[in-house]
Amino acid sequence: MQKKSSQSCITVKIVLLLISIQFVCFFCAAQSYLGYHSSSYTGVYGILNNPADILNHRFRADLNVAGLSAAAGNNVFSFRYKNRNDDNGGFSFADPITKNGKANINADVFGPSLLIRLSDKHAFAITTRVRTMVNAHGISHPILNLLAQNHIDASLINNRLALSNMAVNVHGWKEVALTYSRQIVNTDYGVWKLGASVKYLGGLAALSFGTNKLSFTYDSVPDPAGGTGKKDAIINNTGTVRLDYTKIPDSLNTVNEYLSFKNSGLGLDVGVSYEYRDEMQVYETAYSDRTANYIWRIGASITDIGFIRYNKKDMDGFAVNFAGSTYLIDQLTAPSDSSNGEQIGNYYKNLFNARTEPAALTMQLPTTLHLSYDRFFNKVVGIQAQVNIPLMFSRINFYTGNYNPVSVSVTPRAEISWAGVYMPLSYNSIFGFQAGVAMRLGPLVIGSASIIKARFAKTKSADVYFILRVPFFGYRPYKNKSYGQSSPKLTRKQRRELNCPTQ
Repeated sequence: MQKKSSQSCITVKIVLLLISIQFVCFFCAAQSYLGYHSSSYTGVYGILNNPADILNHRFRADLNVAGLSAAAGNNVFSFRYKNRNDDNGGFSFADPITKNGKANINADVFGPSLLIRLSDKHAFAITTRVRTMVNAHGISHPILNLLAQNHIDASLINNRLALSNMAVNVHGWKEVALTYSRQIVNTDYGVWKLGASVKYLGGLAALSFGTNKLSFTYDSVPDPAGGTGKKDAIINNTGTVRLDYTKIPDSLNTVNEYLSFKNSGLGLDVGVSYEYRDEMQVYETAYSDRTANYIWRIGASITDIGFIRYNKKDMDGFAVNFAGSTYLIDQLTAPSDSSNGEQIGNYYKNLFNARTEPAALTMQLPTTLHLSYDRFFNKVVGIQAQVNIPLMFSRINFYTGNYNPVSVSVTPRAEISWAGVYMPLSYNSIFGFQAGVAMRLGPLVIGSASIIKARFAKTKSADVYFILRVPFFGYRPYKNKSYGQSSPKLTRKQRRELNCPTQ
């Protein structure tokens, strides 16, 4: 078969896109506020990685006005800033593509929130967030080659193309969280802190799309309308497709729809941290410059434990079992008079003779394990390292919910109370190595975990974030509490080293 015209190629790409990832933006992203997360002045944003950390930060109180993080990343398509004006707009990809495609979205709006440190021993925070995540997994490389090329590669024609075990999950939800952190142990040389966040969740919209052993052949067949011509078609389709999605209410453009929690759920974050200091600790309720800084800190947490369940009455979708069927390319393109998603969905339901009984959908939160190590070299300079590992309790191809990719970051920083500079260096299991920078000046924070890499080399990721908040500084002067005859309270080890009599 000869190579097709440009119009035919565009039609094929549209069809394959509908089959594989119609509802997903393929150039998508990962972790929120990367870089700023390492600051010892993160304040209320500390709950994102470890709820115990809100007691570590140097604030009497912290009021968040608004924060916005949006990112983008995949494992196939690259962008080079210096080539942005060429014919492809700076985008490139391997020719041919030899690996299956993955993508991940993470958009995070951090709303009005408040942190209050009641004392050096405990603090609480109330936070609001709206989040959107998209995960795409297992998009086969022959399909990506058909989507990416400017023509139909002859080697792919009349060969079997597979979309086996592809999964796409899209979810938007809101949450209100109450976080509490407490100092649980104060030893001679360190402090243990424990924190937890309880979240009340409200689902906005969800979509879950999956294939099982789906495959087909791209070829041409005699025109069913008669004549000697042939029509492009996909033939010998086998396997199954399942699509479940929430109905889009007419009230989605109203404020009440976003504020309601009709699709409700509960979530939980838990975390612990240990700070090591270089001198024995005798303070009880107040920090000073001498005691506020730790030498190093380690932390571990699990965030986003929970799920949101959508009932059958809120759902729509269909399931199709293909068994050797044939569809013309012209048939697979939705009619031009289809003006909304419901009309398009009904067209494909009828075309595929699909089962249309809606099913309840449970969307798991992106449960993630965080391990961190933070080191101060002096009062200004420090470095933080963190590992993020997704915890999924079922096979990824049959998982309905979202997940964060495996990632590792190392962030050097220099900061004082009203300013800071952070340089995150990170590796993500989807889009590889990235380098960026973030800056904090007074109440403003702006940053990107990928801007340096994007400026000087090819990148498969892009992100930016902005924060406006009002920090309330102010530590009380350090004073030992007096007991009896103005004697400071000593630990057992201190009394032993000073040969004090036992009490």
